[in-house]
Amino acid sequence: MQAVPVLIELVQAKPEERIEALRAVLYDRTGRAAAETILKVEAEGGRLIARGELTIDAKRIGDSARLLVAPVIESGKRAAPDRAALLRQLRGHLETVRLDPRRPDIRILIPRPVWWPWFKLCACWVRGRLVKRVVLPNGTTRDLPICHARVTLCEIDRWPRLIRALPDRDILRLRDELLEAIRRPIPLPDPPPFAFPGPFPDLPPSPDPAPLPPRAAPAAQVPARAAPRPAEAGPHAAPVFRLVEEIEHAPLEAVRARLGLAGALLFPYLCRFGWLDALFVTHRHCFATVTTDDEGRFSALYIHACGDEDRPDIYISAQQLLGGVWTTIHAPPVTCGTTWNYHCGDEITVVVTDPRAQACVPDDPVDPPPGVETWVMPHAVGAMPIAGTSGVAPGPGWVRPDGLADHGANADAPFGAVLGFRQQHALSIPSDAIYYFRWSWRRGSSGAWTAMSTPITRSYVRDVPGPAVQFPTVQLGPVGDNLFRFRTQLFNPAEWGVDTSADPAGTTYYWPIDSGMGEIYAAKWTTPGTADAAAAPALAGLYQVRLEVFSKTGTRVAPGPDTFRFIVPTGIAADGTLSTRLADASEIIEDGFVFSLVIDNARCTASIAAPVISAGEADDDCGFIRYAAGASVTLAFAPAHPNGRARFSFGLSRGATPVAAAGAGGEVVAATAGAYARAGTTFSGSFAVGALMGACPNAAFAETLYVAAKATDGTTRLSGYDASAVRAFALAQQG
Repeated sequence: MQAVPVLIELVQAKPEERIEALRAVLYDRTGRAAAETILKVEAEGGRLIARGELTIDAKRIGDSARLLVAPVIESGKRAAPDRAALLRQLRGHLETVRLDPRRPDIRILIPRPVWWPWFKLCACWVRGRLVKRVVLPNGTTRDLPICHARVTLCEIDRWPRLIRALPDRDILRLRDELLEAIRRPIPLPDPPPFAFPGPFPDLPPSPDPAPLPPRAAPAAQVPARAAPRPAEAGPHAAPVFRLVEEIEHAPLEAVRARLGLAGALLFPYLCRFGWLDALFVTHRHCFATVTTDDEGRFSALYIHACGDEDRPDIYISAQQLLGGVWTTIHAPPVTCGTTWNYHCGDEITVVVTDPRAQACVPDDPVDPPPGVETWVMPHAVGAMPIAGTSGVAPGPGWVRPDGLADHGANADAPFGAVLGFRQQHALSIPSDAIYYFRWSWRRGSSGAWTAMSTPITRSYVRDVPGPAVQFPTVQLGPVGDNLFRFRTQLFNPAEWGVDTSADPAGTTYYWPIDSGMGEIYAAKWTTPGTADAAAAPALAGLYQVRLEVFSKTGTRVAPGPDTFRFIVPTGIAADGTLSTRLADASEIIEDGFVFSLVIDNARCTASIAAPVISAGEADDDCGFIRYAAGASVTLAFAPAHPNGRARFSFGLSRGATPVAAAGAGGEVVAATAGAYARAGTTFSGSFAVGALMGACPNAAFAETLYVAAKATDGTTRLSGYDASAVRAFALAQQG
């Protein structure tokens, strides 16, 4: 190795222009970095001189090379930017040099137009986390990371520049709509038209949910509001209403100038002005595309001019590899999805709402019983941990010993549709002695078992040198007698039959740290009646589910102190660790762990009977009911479920005004609900006409009925089994 002095003169420097240091990287003729150093910059007369030293392999002396010079950016990260970043982001200078073996040194001049921007450049590390917010069966929410996704980061032009680019007509439109938005608060979302008296979970189904055991709920989320009305405005609202006074009757150019200075006040309102998005898109400059890590986190370097008090405005979009195709899962309008005045280094939480997005679900830490080292744990059905048949469910969101579950307002909820079963196992598994597992089911508590045979795959990472990362899959099963392999702790391509002969040297293979592709289930079961609504009621009832363990030769292994133990969850600590117990002898049938599930795929029905007037006459063709003085009206409706496993909500509205006294909700099998009594499947109640009419002599009414099935797939309520009905009528004075 030989030391090569480096001297670089920055021509035409001024006394006030100071650069503390420069980065110098020498690339050989093949393009590989041969040496790197930091040059100290000092002022000498009217010049800036950068001096340093490169240590180079002597064999390369005499070869032509390229020296790349760029500023050193204080970014808070030690890792140096790559060559492309040095050239593009830092505006680096690349010059060909030839080293003389007799006197190896490097001396170059860099003219002012090249180096002049360097002393004005600063770096901003943009950090964020890509998450999917899920509602757990116990009603709490949790942010799950979305890992292995591609995130694109963009910077939006400064607000004053955006305002200058708006045509005159759009400036006036923005003013008018802004005045209306400030004076009238952004309305909160309307409640559902068929709201229950108490909380009623109606979670939207997803194609492959990312279930987890329930954990502590995060802080309550407060819905956003626009600026308050003047009457309710606090001290913080004063600048907003001062802005209203300044722009309401001002001439066009004054409005433009004032709006250009009021960016911070306007940002909360911009999401309401979707028509602005086309302008913002044309003023969006994307500076990096990065991959999220195992925690969904990402970061990128954004280079900007120092001394600019305007903070970056960051817009983020994301893609995920779904079904082998990079699919956009997050691309909100720029007006709504921009983090305005981003403070460098802060973590932006990007919440993805696309139901296709697959969250990462790492295995939860497990605390096995004392002395148990080799274990298999039937973990959960969807997001609901399994309490077993001899244990006690700790609370809502668990599979109870009787095979039902409580979640939200749904007590005694059955299971249905496609159920996913999760399991975990000790680090010593698999081995030749414990190699396969099998899930099966049967109706009732006797008879033959039916194996679950839906193929189960797991993705592994194929990391090819360079930017290419792929996620091929291997299949856990079924093989042989519907057996499935335990996943190994480390991924060895040969063990899984993966041919690597055509892969380039340096390719690495490994399991992702979590189930980032939505592959969280060890088995899947399409429960009886899922695809047959007519047969579903008769197929409902108690079923047993069994998990067995087999050796590499396919021999079933009995649990015991010399083989392995089945363990069962008993609770979840604040940090997510699962406490466990040994499976009871009563839970072991034919060497397999057995627990119960109540399956019910029956669909709901809903109907509303015609109102009946006690004194007067009805005209069904026109919908009018003519009432006489002192008349009463009987309302009747029938919310039904073949096995009584549903809840309902009934409402009556006069025009747009709900008639609270006539509303009701609860279990479809309840004896009474509000002012209604049940006979068979029909609830009916009588109301004085005056109680319904209020101050109106004539009025139109709407009756609405919603019947919601309690059944769950362990993660979401099966809202596809719901039913609803609507009926309208009018009351008018007779005569």
